[in-house]
Amino acid sequence: MRSAGPTSSIPPTMKLNPRDLVVRLAFTLVVGASVGAAPLRAADELENLFQMGRAAYYKGDLEQAQQLLSMVEAQNPRHQETRILLADVRMKLKANGTSLKKKYQGVTLPKLELTEVTLQEALDGLRALSKNASQGKVVPNFIVADPALGATKISLMLTDVPLPIAIDYVARLARAKPTYDQHAIVFSKASEG
Repeated sequence: MRSAGPTSSIPPTMKLNPRDLVVRLAFTLVVGASVGAAPLRAADELENLFQMGRAAYYKGDLEQAQQLLSMVEAQNPRHQETRILLADVRMKLKANGTSLKKKYQGVTLPKLELTEVTLQEALDGLRALSKNASQGKVVPNFIVADPALGATKISLMLTDVPLPIAIDYVARLARAKPTYDQHAIVFSKASEG
């Protein structure tokens, strides 16, 4: 017997990235407010979008901050605080993590197999595998901000994976957040929630 409730058009096997979901929701709110579909005024929606972008900026999630603040800028190019934050985000992304992440993107690890190793051992392995895969051209620097985090045990097996993707998997398994700095990737405790 079929339920009369609403059905979802998203396949159950499809997983949504929380960052994309937040950006899509923010975009929907701004567009909905501009055509009168949302109960709040467009100015209120724009302020909510700005606050979400500002929060992402202060959390260090520069890519999400750039997406959200760019939407605010598109709706209100004269919003001074948005312009200031967005200029800083763009400068940091250009000078820091983006170029380092792009450099690492060119390195594909043929095989990564980790069995009950600490985060620190996994990062040492990633460094060695990256050096071998790039013929010594890319040797990433990793910093573990919390010593207890470095002792976290993980297991993982991947083949033909780009280095940044491998770094993300290792970080997720260790419940850590990797931040691409100018010269290194810093692993800190992932926020709860």
